[in-house]
Amino acid sequence: MVELQNKKELFSQFPGNVYAVSASSVDEHKAMKEELGLEYPVISDKNLKLIRKVELLDPEAPISVRGFAVLDKDGKVLHSQQIDTFGLEAEGIIPYAADIANGKQPSQ
Repeated sequence: MVELQNKKELFSQFPGNVYAVSASSVDEHKAMKEELGLEYPVISDKNLKLIRKVELLDPEAPISVRGFAVLDKDGKVLHSQQIDTFGLEAEGIIPYAADIANGKQPSQ
């Protein structure tokens, strides 16, 4: 999450909202945001509803795996992908996700 914070200027390339989602509690997220200095929203999905919907549920534990998903304004999942090194690869992922959100064929 720190890697993503360090690349927050990339968020402006995305034609929507960017959130981090995990199964951690709201209190855990508040503490983490404060400790790490995160400026983007972190959403708690304790019931794993969104995490399941975007198919980023760890098959071995009730937690999310690292990755990203693109949803349209109606909540339809347009794309979902597990990427363990998400923060490190944000420079490529954000434009890729922006293409998907804009209905374009993603550039590789």
